[in-house]
Amino acid sequence: MSRILPRFDFRIEFAASTDVGLVRQSNEDRLLCCPELALFAIADGMGGHAAGEVAAQIAVDTVRDEVLRPPAAAILDAYVADPNIEARREVFALLRRVTEAAHAAILEARRKEPSYQGMGTTLDFVVLAHSRAFFAHAGDSRAYLVRPTTTVQLTQDHALYDTLRAAGNAIARKPQRNPLVNAIGLAGTVSVDTLFVDLSRGDRILLCTDGIHNAIESEASLSRFCAKGSPEEVAEGLLKHARERGGRDNASVIVIDIKERFVKRADDAGPSSRELSVLSACPLLSGMSPAAVLGALAAGVEVELAAGDRIPRDVASDLVAYVVLDGAVDLPDGRRIVSSGLLYPESLVGARRKGDLPVAVSRTRLIRIRKDDFAEVCEHDAELGAALYQRLARYLALGTG
Repeated sequence: MSRILPRFDFRIEFAASTDVGLVRQSNEDRLLCCPELALFAIADGMGGHAAGEVAAQIAVDTVRDEVLRPPAAAILDAYVADPNIEARREVFALLRRVTEAAHAAILEARRKEPSYQGMGTTLDFVVLAHSRAFFAHAGDSRAYLVRPTTTVQLTQDHALYDTLRAAGNAIARKPQRNPLVNAIGLAGTVSVDTLFVDLSRGDRILLCTDGIHNAIESEASLSRFCAKGSPEEVAEGLLKHARERGGRDNASVIVIDIKERFVKRADDAGPSSRELSVLSACPLLSGMSPAAVLGALAAGVEVELAAGDRIPRDVASDLVAYVVLDGAVDLPDGRRIVSSGLLYPESLVGARRKGDLPVAVSRTRLIRIRKDDFAEVCEHDAELGAALYQRLARYLALGTG
């Protein structure tokens, strides 16, 4: 049965399920589904003597309590009333404060109870507002956006290998041990990734712990699992597959389906006319119709970087390219890329550029496109794919990327 959520323009259907697996004695995963707050969260606890499940429970409880508070409601209401960039940044700041509150609550619990020393948890949560999904992420649980044309891994694992790769270190293979370097309660401070996506009918959001995504062979396999069926069927199918693959870890998943839109607004989702003009001027998208530009960007995720941030070429287990929406990026060779510029175009054909990472000159918004997601979009629509690869080959041949 579809549900109507506060502040959200689409009806949704959702399901959540968890399984202890075949090896662990207890389940340290925790799920939170609060449709009354348009809030969904997942946490994978760690720590001995049941402390992991305590940490995960503290995290999701704190998220719920913080989003329920009047200041949070005011920020979300303001965004829905006028979803401009500054209002969006206020939502991101709220998500970071909520995550930091969960972190502080776990540190306080550890201070009071000696047996909780060493406990921590991953944390991913999503708030649905207007026609968008806002995500906060810490750890190695994951958020995915499943679309008819592609499945996009939205979050990057905060594990050692992934973090070193994102920082530009060339590491040939993932080591057997890949410890977390960031999670709730893991250290004195926590780093919080935030992002948002525009939603359309037919989109599917997936939150899952590593007991799920470690059992999936590839994103193509995940796409097949998520392509058909109700949220309940997808959730149970993923848990069954995790057990069939050995069930070595707790496994948990939340599936949210975006159904029909029942609220129409003058500022409906999607790029503004100015942003569409910027995107259409990008060498990868030049000369395409607005519909084709939007189709190509089904694989894209908007990200914002602060002045001085380095721009990674590896994100979410894959090479990435970027289109600059606004701001500026300095390349190691002294060149500067501004709006409509294309960064790391060679990533889209699996080539890796060596050397230092580019740096954001000022606060800069970019559309991030992962190689595998781009390929999936192109495979789904052969005509669009041919046009995109032709433009990409032409641009790479000029040697200006």
